Amino acid sequence: MALDLTNVADVFKDSISNAVKTSTSKDLASFTDFARSQFQSLVHQASLVAGMIEANVFTPAEQSFYLDGLGQMVQGFAETIVQTLIVELEKVINAVVEAIYSSINSVAGVALAVPRMAA
Repeated sequence: MALDLTNVADVFKDSISNAVKTSTSKDLASFTDFARSQFQSLVHQASLVAGMIEANVFTPAEQSFYLDGLGQMVQGFAETIVQTLIVELEKVINAVVEAIYSSINSVAGVALAVPRMAA
């Protein structure tokens, strides 16, 4: 029996769409809260350093130390965001692969094992 490709396409479209929505909505709030908190800390620290520089409180060595610290803080923030996004991308990849395999199993009446695509 031949499959109705229009209906099959709808099954895949719905399955993949739901997998992406489910996968991304789980961690989106946590990710946003974390990024906002880290951003506010960075803004606060930069403001404090700027105020101390403006007040001419730092020695040149101290100024360099605090500016280097801000740079490290920015780098850590950016690297954490990137790593978090990579983990989320891996979750989306696996969710979509699982949705595709589940849909194939459903429409073709088979029982294919779902591979893990991302570590």
